[in-house]
Amino acid sequence: MADKYIQRYSAADRAVHWTVAVTFLLLVLTGFGLYEKNLSFLFAIFGGGENAILIHKIAGVVFFFAAMIFSLSHLKDTTHFDDNDAAWIKVMGGYLNKKAKVPPMGKYNTGQKIFGLCVLVTTLVFGLTSLVIWSPANASQGLAQVSFFLHSLCFVVMVAFFVAHIYLGTIGVKDGLRAMTEGRVSEGWAKKYSPKWLEEMKKSGKA
Repeated sequence: MADKYIQRYSAADRAVHWTVAVTFLLLVLTGFGLYEKNLSFLFAIFGGGENAILIHKIAGVVFFFAAMIFSLSHLKDTTHFDDNDAAWIKVMGGYLNKKAKVPPMGKYNTGQKIFGLCVLVTTLVFGLTSLVIWSPANASQGLAQVSFFLHSLCFVVMVAFFVAHIYLGTIGVKDGLRAMTEGRVSEGWAKKYSPKWLEEMKKSGKA
């Protein structure tokens, strides 16, 4: 008998998610050249430094709004923590030990919740610091230096989180990518990774 599938993300959710992913990739490629001179050869991909900076600014604006929309629309799911989250952290979600007993999760596991909050906070920092970085001459030297530091720090943090996110969304969790390509997951997948969410969906008649 074929496994039943459940809608996890709407078409709008997926469109916003992939907008965030693509713009962040552009920000990484253009940002590395700005962050480290030895990586400035990446500017050649965009036809030179001026073009790379322009693309960085445009992609930054699109990323900011897309990331804020996605983060805020799922804020309820990413800000609800309970005892199961503490237990999840203790066993690191079972990623380091396949025999570990992983507590039942809702729509998002604890790691995804932390990542979601990280995206929200760093996006806000990116937005605020960009206002200063775009026109550093109009700000005090101290404010400009703090803005550059915070912008760079968030950049490093987000690159690390996105690498982990990409791995877990593709290789680390079998069929995890289907949720953001087709918008649906199998009932078996939901039972294994999001049993509490599956129960909620069944009670609401959506599964």
